[in-house]
Amino acid sequence: MGNARLEQLKRNKQKRLAGGIVRRNMLWAAGTGLIPIPVLDSTAVVAVQLKMLAELSSLYNVDFRKSSGQAVIATMMTSITGGVLGKSFLATGIFSGLSKALPVLGASLSILTMPGFNAAFTYALGRVFVMHYAAGGTLKDFDPKQAEPYFKEKFKEGFTVVKDAKAA
Repeated sequence: MGNARLEQLKRNKQKRLAGGIVRRNMLWAAGTGLIPIPVLDSTAVVAVQLKMLAELSSLYNVDFRKSSGQAVIATMMTSITGGVLGKSFLATGIFSGLSKALPVLGASLSILTMPGFNAAFTYALGRVFVMHYAAGGTLKDFDPKQAEPYFKEKFKEGFTVVKDAKAA
């Protein structure tokens, strides 16, 4: 087997493993949407997303720093809540945090919206970093503005992936 073929097999395996990391963490993120306590739910989903970024960084042999990961997550959240969902206040994480302060009704609305939102966001974040790392990128050279269109596309796709995962 030639070197080119071995490199292709290595990339295919890496891509397959990366997909598993993204899917597993997407499902964990959906579970965090069921936490009825404000702040604790947000802390849990960010912890899942940081774990995913650390796992992807390890897979692609990229240096990972928690503070850089947190900054990336915050930046990407801003792009989603200000863009794709700007007019759909009900579907944002901001709404969930506020709604959990309302007894019974707020928790019910949050449980209906947050698992899907958290899962789709985590899926998009993971797919963006798989693409970035596969192209030789690092956390240091990650450009959120450049990644934003792909992130938004994968965020929308994430809702379909979540729906398909529920059906399976």
